[in-house]
Amino acid sequence: MMRRMGALLAAGLIVASLALPLRAQGSRENRKSQSQPPPAVKLKSEGTAMAYAVVGSIVPWVLFFCSPALQGATAYLSALTLPIGPSLGYFYAGAPGRGLLGMGIRAGVIVGLVALGTSLHDAGHDSPTLTSTLFFSGVIAVASSYAIDIAGIRKAVRRHNLKAHGLQMAVAPVVSPKSKTVGLQVQFSF
Repeated sequence: MMRRMGALLAAGLIVASLALPLRAQGSRENRKSQSQPPPAVKLKSEGTAMAYAVVGSIVPWVLFFCSPALQGATAYLSALTLPIGPSLGYFYAGAPGRGLLGMGIRAGVIVGLVALGTSLHDAGHDSPTLTSTLFFSGVIAVASSYAIDIAGIRKAVRRHNLKAHGLQMAVAPVVSPKSKTVGLQVQFSF
């Protein structure tokens, strides 16, 4: 009875191993030509990450500078979305912490300059030179943050892809004639 159950289990494992996806079953030549199995995690595209970051950076600025013509909610919406820009590329690349850090820095600069400008205006130190200096220093600070973040996006995507290549999993049936046991072997490699 135990032998029959063992034989049925072994037959079931063999049939289950034959039902693996077709991409995992290739010809011998195909297996020899592949140096590594396909990654377990989907790889990210550097171009897509850069596109998200650049478009996410340009659109709020265009709306911000066109807001006198558009007015109203568009001006406020563009001002609120200014810190997000390059962070979209980091979110796509699987580095949300880095994206949130950049957003926080840009938001802090913008809020700090608005608070400083408001307090100077309330104190009566309102001059066109001071206002334009604050505005352009804020633009330069935010644009510098954009440039630094955009420069690091490709590295974040490469880091994600290297991690994806390093994680592999293999499942295979195992039959041991010595101990007369049948089972499954799961192997993870990093």
